[in-house]
Amino acid sequence: MTSPPDPPHILLRSMGHATVVIDGAAVTWPARSAEELLWFLHAHPAGVYRYDILNLLWGLEDTPAAANRFRVALHRLRHCLRRPDAVLERGGRYQLHPDLLAASDTHSLHQALSSSRLASTAREREDLLRRALAAADGEYLPQLQGDWVDQARSHHRAAIVEAELTLAALHCGAQECTLAAQALVRAAQEDPLIGELHHQRLMACLATTRDRFAAIEHYRRYRHFLSHEVGDTPMPDTVTLAERIKAGEQPCADGFPDFMDRQGRP
Repeated sequence: MTSPPDPPHILLRSMGHATVVIDGAAVTWPARSAEELLWFLHAHPAGVYRYDILNLLWGLEDTPAAANRFRVALHRLRHCLRRPDAVLERGGRYQLHPDLLAASDTHSLHQALSSSRLASTAREREDLLRRALAAADGEYLPQLQGDWVDQARSHHRAAIVEAELTLAALHCGAQECTLAAQALVRAAQEDPLIGELHHQRLMACLATTRDRFAAIEHYRRYRHFLSHEVGDTPMPDTVTLAERIKAGEQPCADGFPDFMDRQGRP
């Protein structure tokens, strides 16, 4: 009896330039609807009903014509991935096969981040965090628009920010000030609303690793962001810190005793 052929080796790269790679070659989609269906299911790993796919992805009611469009897109998706079981249907919910979800960069990101929380040593935790961040190369599905993809982006962005902030805390605890500052800069770039404590920490790191002008420049940019994007002003503690740095103090020498506690001790 002839053994069934091995399934193709598939990689799903959803961050940065979204592509699907099968056995080393990028997939060429015969129709945009098949690619959209793939990424919509990727963003909903627990599965989603056909009605919601039609409504949230394509803005359609569940009519016979719309149902036919879904069936065609589903057939094309399975054919392109060379796996009849690429999309599973269970209790009316459609979801990507677990093997495909596990083959995606976002899975690597969250898996490494989850493992880092359970790591027993700071060095092991740092290695896992760096592995997580290596998987997060760019924005999630930049070619797509819609509330559903915005929600998924926020979820993955929060994971990246958590990894950067935890990495900064580890470097801070090891007195690796330059590396701590770099991680905080990346976290603030990813999400300017990371929390004012982290902006204070970054100001102190910049004053220590570079100079007071770099720290004050960050404070000014943060104040401008709050004013123009949020309609708010920095907290009094942040203003006081800026004044101390302007006066030539290096507040990092005083320490931020709650910084490690708020990030979780390594």
